[in-house]
Amino acid sequence: MPLRETAYGDPHHMPGHHVPMPANPQTTEPPPWDETRKHADLERAANMLINADLTGRPARGITALLEPYAEQGAETVASLNFRRATDEGCRVTGRAVSLPESPDGAVAVGGYYLSSSVHGSGAVIPSNQLVQPLVTGAFAIRIGTPLHHLDVTVPEIHAAAAGMYAALVVNSRRTVIDEPSTTLERIADNAHAGHVVVSDTWLAPTGVDLALIGLDLATDTAAGRLWLHAGTWTQLAHALRRSIALFGPVQPGEVVVLPCGGRALELAPDATATLTAGPFGTLRVSHGQGSYEEGFEPLTPAS
Repeated sequence: MPLRETAYGDPHHMPGHHVPMPANPQTTEPPPWDETRKHADLERAANMLINADLTGRPARGITALLEPYAEQGAETVASLNFRRATDEGCRVTGRAVSLPESPDGAVAVGGYYLSSSVHGSGAVIPSNQLVQPLVTGAFAIRIGTPLHHLDVTVPEIHAAAAGMYAALVVNSRRTVIDEPSTTLERIADNAHAGHVVVSDTWLAPTGVDLALIGLDLATDTAAGRLWLHAGTWTQLAHALRRSIALFGPVQPGEVVVLPCGGRALELAPDATATLTAGPFGTLRVSHGQGSYEEGFEPLTPAS
């Protein structure tokens, strides 16, 4: 006979047996939200982010849905959309990192890239794959051994590196872009991950000081210089801890973005961004109008 849970929470209590009440019963405070409403709000937020990807229009009002449930709610949204992608057979091939944009963003936020989002230089990304795209320069690390500890450290990341690359990171911000992202938006929106383009040239990780390599970024209308901050490796470790907890271990072959300081530039339709990266050479990515269904060739995968 299956055990039934009783009013006192004891599954071993059987009808007819006396269970004494505790001398000083403790009252449990109910959660500050209704669970049914919470589930509906978070599922709606997840659907809004997916619709933003499909339509190219940002998910307005998503912050109001997330705020009552704090970071736990935002992580639930990110996990829900991750499961949807992997259930459809998508494969994780990289990890995204979003540095804080606003005072409330204390640490970096980690996300993931799917196999359709990591490319070689010269990729033309169709407009139906981008939402409010901003492009920036970065470095990327190809992982050689798994990273699976929830408390992964900077030395462990260095030890796991199999190669260093320069990268163009195209963020698709599926939330409103009129003001800096909140931490909740960045968590729920998969660290604003869009696409990453890695250099054809790579360097062995031993003896490479990326802080000495400047990155010059230019689009058709603007230009800027980017550099590696001293604290970026620590922020990367924070981001990977969250990413591993939500999306699983970092596997060999994955590309992990190491973001650089500097201003991101708008990648307008028909525009091309060029990154000049010292020993890594020159990388390019273009924003093409249209979609795959309208004649675009498949994007060039990173080798």
